[in-house]
Amino acid sequence: MSISPHKSNAFNTPNGTGAEQSAVSECGKRIFFVTGEQGCGKSTFLAALIQKFNLQPSGFITKKETSPSEVAVYMHPVIGGTAIYRYTTGNRVGICSPPKPVGFAPVFDACGVMHLQQAEATVRASLDCGHSSADSSGCTETVSQPHLPVILMDELGVMEADAEIFFRTVCALFSNPRDYIIGAVKPRGTRFLPILEQMPEAAVFHLTPQNRPVLYAQLEQAGSFAAFLHTIGGGFPNGKK
Repeated sequence: MSISPHKSNAFNTPNGTGAEQSAVSECGKRIFFVTGEQGCGKSTFLAALIQKFNLQPSGFITKKETSPSEVAVYMHPVIGGTAIYRYTTGNRVGICSPPKPVGFAPVFDACGVMHLQQAEATVRASLDCGHSSADSSGCTETVSQPHLPVILMDELGVMEADAEIFFRTVCALFSNPRDYIIGAVKPRGTRFLPILEQMPEAAVFHLTPQNRPVLYAQLEQAGSFAAFLHTIGGGFPNGKK
């Protein structure tokens, strides 16, 4: 599912396939990240995952924009399933210049943290609303959710190496048992991947052109997000074969 870089776009399309079920799999997974080399299809798979299980993501996506002078990277907020594209110095998180990318730590610490805090508030409000509602007598009843709210991080990489506030914010979200998180992470040079691979609650799949059909087959066969996490987390530890 592609996202246009020039306008706001909804991530999810209702199809009634398991979003109302618990996001935590039998093996205790609540976090899914895909990693792999550039161009292997990480973001494309996340979009397929979101659509398959009616996930409602809030968080951020990063996009490259090429100009005659440079290739800049912008971080765009995603709120309640909709990406909001902006191109300002306030969300310009880095540039891709030889010999290596350069990240702007203050922008990650300001813009990135703001997007994550906003995502957490949006997800919590949606979860609290979906779990129960009170009538005039104060009695509560369970309310079915058409979409499962999740925090989206697409992607975590090397540019934010010196952004300590952003790093701590991400790790705090990883550690909170109430947060359901999906995202993409660079395969090397980042502090985030080793942390995810050591977390019992996280399933990480190392995507390649060779094993991509296997991952999509697992997605197709899973009846719910929890079942998918169980398959990924139980079949191949951290997605490594």
